[in-house]
Amino acid sequence: MSISPATQAFWDTSFDQRLNRFRQLRQNSPQFHEEPHGPGFWSIVRYDHVVDVSHNPEIFSSARGFTIADFPAEALAFAGSMIAMDNPKHRQFRGIVQGAFTHRSVQQIAGTVQRYAQALVKTIPSHGEFDFVEAVAGKLPLVVICELLGIPLEDRDLIQRLADQVVGHSNELFTNSPGMSPSVVDIYSYAVQLGSERKSDPSDDVISRLLTPPAKGPELTVDEFASFLVLLITAGYDTTRQTLAWAVHLLTSHPAQLKLLVDDFDGHIDAAIEEIVRWASPVPYMRRTATADTSVGGQAISAGEKVVMWYLSANHDESVFADPSTFDITRPNSSKQLGFGARDPHHCLGVNLARLEVRALLRELIRLHPHMRSGKPDLVLSAFISGIHRLPFSVRVNDVVDLAPGRR
Repeated sequence: MSISPATQAFWDTSFDQRLNRFRQLRQNSPQFHEEPHGPGFWSIVRYDHVVDVSHNPEIFSSARGFTIADFPAEALAFAGSMIAMDNPKHRQFRGIVQGAFTHRSVQQIAGTVQRYAQALVKTIPSHGEFDFVEAVAGKLPLVVICELLGIPLEDRDLIQRLADQVVGHSNELFTNSPGMSPSVVDIYSYAVQLGSERKSDPSDDVISRLLTPPAKGPELTVDEFASFLVLLITAGYDTTRQTLAWAVHLLTSHPAQLKLLVDDFDGHIDAAIEEIVRWASPVPYMRRTATADTSVGGQAISAGEKVVMWYLSANHDESVFADPSTFDITRPNSSKQLGFGARDPHHCLGVNLARLEVRALLRELIRLHPHMRSGKPDLVLSAFISGIHRLPFSVRVNDVVDLAPGRR
């Protein structure tokens, strides 16, 4: 009997061993696993099976929960936002908010993101070792979200503190599903107040545009906006933070890959981001629930049973990715990775913003500190976050390279 990925025993080990356990699961997939305090679930670990489930939202529902553990319906509506919705509600909600996250919309703040990245990298200590996650990776994503939405400058310290409390994770206490921190309520209350103010007195910002009644079609309520902001500030913030931490760890522990970026940043950065997300899979799973008797990979699944799509396993499926445990930013099919979803109705809304942030920060880090170093990462002990709790990091002084044309 294989170890259930819902348990601490599965995750309390090295990253390589986690991948090896998923490799073993792929040899006999899908498998049913027990869960603590629950009815159990089917683990979907092969790439093609994950895609099949993702592309059949009528059969595999998101509205009944997106984590292994079940949450009350009111909690899903409160903190789950559109990742806990099915069509037609999901289609309507996403149609209202997605305009703020298109490639064109995100590019309008690209200059601002780059300036924030430049300023942040300049604050890096020139001597000694420090924690990259706390000092750097955790700073940029939240500032960018606040900038995109137009959250007032005087409120951003509050948002930072609440977000850290919500997504605070440990390398000692295991969880397979995110908990309901009291700070979620505080963020929600703040968002309700901010949304009400912008609805009654709109300005030229994203929040006002989201809450302005459209000429025709559904309108985003203040409560819906508040739950969406909770999702952005928690999920969007932490996944990008983890991607940035993994990026630095993977590049510094693979010097030849880092040199490729130093020598030709623009030529490699897009593929590098895809490979970082493939390798690390910051969100290792999402759950669905079968709405009818069905099957996956020839395995019968009954209506009402939980189905967990393990992106971390699918992204290391040897039938799709050759030598999957190798980190290679020149991998020809890295864009097939499922770390942002399977290009299905629930594909990550913030993918353009995340890529922009990773590109901006890596450009500045590599330009100013091409020989940066990191130590052994302390991994987050969680089934829901494939993350780094702490990453020792240091730089050399006066170590700038030219990323001008010809070396870009």
